[in-house]
Amino acid sequence: MLAKPQTILPSPQLAINPHGFELWYQPVYDVSSGNVLQNEVLLRWRDTQGLLHRPKAFMPMIRGADAEQWLDRYVTGQAIAQLQQHSHLKLSINLSKRIVEDRLIAEDIYDLLAHHSVQPHQLHFEISEASLAKSFQDSVALIRDLKELGCSVTLDNFANRHLTFLQWEKLGIDAVKLDSSLIRNLRQDSRPTRLAKAIIEASTSLGQPAIATSVDAYSTSRHLIDLSFNSAQGYHFKPPSDHPWLTSKVEILGVPIDNMTQDELLKELKSGIVFTPNVDHLMNLKQDQEFRAAYNIADYKVCDSQILYFSSHFLGSPIKEKISGSDLFPAFYTHHKDNPDITIFLLGAAPGVAAQAQQNINTCVGRDIVVGAYSPPYGFDENPEESMAIVERIHRSGATVLAIGVGSPKQERWIYRYRQQLADSVKIIFAIGGTLDFEAGTQQRAPKLVSTLGVEWLFRLMSEPRRLWKRYLINDLPFLGLVLNQKLHR
Repeated sequence: MLAKPQTILPSPQLAINPHGFELWYQPVYDVSSGNVLQNEVLLRWRDTQGLLHRPKAFMPMIRGADAEQWLDRYVTGQAIAQLQQHSHLKLSINLSKRIVEDRLIAEDIYDLLAHHSVQPHQLHFEISEASLAKSFQDSVALIRDLKELGCSVTLDNFANRHLTFLQWEKLGIDAVKLDSSLIRNLRQDSRPTRLAKAIIEASTSLGQPAIATSVDAYSTSRHLIDLSFNSAQGYHFKPPSDHPWLTSKVEILGVPIDNMTQDELLKELKSGIVFTPNVDHLMNLKQDQEFRAAYNIADYKVCDSQILYFSSHFLGSPIKEKISGSDLFPAFYTHHKDNPDITIFLLGAAPGVAAQAQQNINTCVGRDIVVGAYSPPYGFDENPEESMAIVERIHRSGATVLAIGVGSPKQERWIYRYRQQLADSVKIIFAIGGTLDFEAGTQQRAPKLVSTLGVEWLFRLMSEPRRLWKRYLINDLPFLGLVLNQKLHR
């Protein structure tokens, strides 16, 4: 998620110009299986300078132009066109506050579905509690019309503020999304948590799955199963992106890991931030707040550890494949060797190592795919002036991809702090640890058999005992006990 959000639109007239609108997506996951149930459609606006804006910036202009109903149709039409291309995709669309007044919307949706030959069950609609309460009888009629088409309807932002439970029952909706105010600080004895429990109990009795929204931290996600949520979405699982998400996730110690093969990732990866979690990452995430914040903005988190791979099988949710950064990065530049849109900047390693890696990669690929390399000084990550100079160096290189290898969690934190400054030109960011040393030939990787057996950590410990003994023998030692505890409490 590298787009840079802004708050000001150029002029009111552009608010109803469709050429600037983009559909973005955030997946809703099944809490138990980790499968994607549907993608919620999120609207964004890109101005003539290429800057991206969120709804709070442009929706006041839409309302001022009395264009909410036009926008409902525009977004629905664009979403249905997307569904026509992907028959296995399901999309959920937020309808505006004035939708209850629109008596023709169901007919227009029927025409769009028929025109594009899209199955109605692929389309879900979300209407807020406040909107439905505004004109209750009309809301009941609208929901009936949409369901008769074969679409699903979700009661959105529900917190029992505008509708009684009896009115909720009469609506006949298919699912209920709890308001984010009930989710953000789930504590056993808090009033929001008690209300959330009451809503979930009612939704269960009505046969309407309860969905948690704005799950942006592990401290929230760990309560989801205990509270019997069926599904959830939020930055903890996946940030919004300009393409729909279809890949399931596997959660290990509260960290959601994308369950995909390397080939699947290479085919899908067009933009975004890629992290490669291992045991050390998972242990550090439990105590490092900025590291957790960085992980929440990563678009892809793929398994870089045979121990995590084995653990996923032990937990009953097997990860398809281990994808280490040192395998993924060469596979990536080989995959794009003839793609002129992919140019890479290497950041990290000791003086001269990044430059040697640049030379080796370009020789291997047969073109100057790596357009810049820099080995930053010690402490650069805590020096804003040096960091901004690096950002400028990357921009001047013309790189569309950044591969940073300065060790974890330093590299992830740096990405978190400077991703927006990089967004104008850099589309993909890899956090790749010691991969630059391997590419330069200054260090040897563990033999493949050692890696396959899950003892690469022992190989590395023997290679660099003074640097790594504390990590492997103290910091990471509790991991197996924590995994066992997760297994016992499932």
